Amino acid sequence: MVLYFTGTGNSRYLARRIAEGLEMLLYDLNACIKAGDTAPVNPVFYRFFVKADAFRATDACIGCGRCVELCPLNNVHLKNGKPVWGKNCTHCMACICYCPKEAIEYSEKSKGKPRHHVEAPEKKQKDV
Repeated sequence: MVLYFTGTGNSRYLARRIAEGLEMLLYDLNACIKAGDTAPVNPVFYRFFVKADAFRATDACIGCGRCVELCPLNNVHLKNGKPVWGKNCTHCMACICYCPKEAIEYSEKSKGKPRHHVEAPEKKQKDV
């Protein structure tokens, strides 16, 4: 691995330490991928990239609660008749795809895009 760095002194030392850490991480990830184990990647990916912050309900929302019923992680709840997303999201997109009014968007990324309209399964209750 080669890093081009224009700093001097302590900055160069820090860059070298970062490069060494990245090399070790790449080595470990390569070994995990070869073994078919991707577990070390998932926590990093989910921590930094999978967030529910961008989900929102438009004015077309009728407050039916279908998104609440279908969320496999119980991450969606209704507040004042509109869905609110918590922090435990897996981006399954059930809330978007099964909304009967197509009233849920994921920032501007889902706006105007087709929804996958198939009959939604009933959420299975977990054994208590």
